[in-house]
Amino acid sequence: MKTKSFLLTACIALTIAAFVFNGCKKESTPSTDSDVTAAQDESNASFAIQDSKNIADGAAKSKAVERIGIDTTMTWRRIVDTNITINNITYTQDTGFAITFPGTQPSPDGRTRKGTMFVFWENGGYFQNGSIVSQLFSPNFPYSITLLNGNIITITGYRQTTNQGIDTGDGDMTWAFTANLKLVYSGNAQGTATWQSSRTNTLTWQGQNLGFFYSITGSASGVTRNGVAFTISITQPLLHTAYWLNALFNKPICTCFESGEVEIQRTGHQYPLYLTFTSGMGNCTCSATATINNNSYQIYLP
Repeated sequence: MKTKSFLLTACIALTIAAFVFNGCKKESTPSTDSDVTAAQDESNASFAIQDSKNIADGAAKSKAVERIGIDTTMTWRRIVDTNITINNITYTQDTGFAITFPGTQPSPDGRTRKGTMFVFWENGGYFQNGSIVSQLFSPNFPYSITLLNGNIITITGYRQTTNQGIDTGDGDMTWAFTANLKLVYSGNAQGTATWQSSRTNTLTWQGQNLGFFYSITGSASGVTRNGVAFTISITQPLLHTAYWLNALFNKPICTCFESGEVEIQRTGHQYPLYLTFTSGMGNCTCSATATINNNSYQIYLP
């Protein structure tokens, strides 16, 4: 009887111990995931390429300083004897410009640009069917932007758009877009991020009050400045004003995405990160929210 009593007591003790152990495991929760660096790097890369496009468009119209309206200290010059290959496209026959900012003062938008970017055209201008326009950021001629929050990003790589003609849907014209950038941070933030993107930009008319917008779809990938690999899918089209067209027709212009959402998958993180642009078309408040597992965080748009 003593043996049976001892065994019964031991079994009960083990059962209680197992229950307590498992109960403790269930009550523990992982630390909150608040790493929104991938969303911030995505925002900065997207801003850099859209900003450089606005500058390049001004140069293409041969009225760079007047049409850009960004920095009167900027200079631009045509490149003679062009012979350069970018993303398997070779540009020749004097089809390039070098656009240089001295970086001695902020532009009217509060950002300071410094260094040189290069722009090249093949098969005509931006709005010509089949044209291929590239912007090159060469490590031999560093180009940087000091953002409104004091962060400085130095950009190398390229951005390329191919005009695919009149859109078959609701848009007016469509461009295939590819980019491969490296962003080196200094100032308040440190580190190096990479960003590769493949997108489709469709020009759309949003009515008399709003004018022309680019509707952008596609994907991206890269590594954050913290060393985390990520992939991006645009789940709701990103909407951005067509800067020069709207300026030409006296419609609202904005330097940030006003609507849309991207989903970001990050290596080593359980939950996806959603980046939602919340201004609303025509408002241009340059606001966005990052969401992870129903927790929201503010994102600074550059």
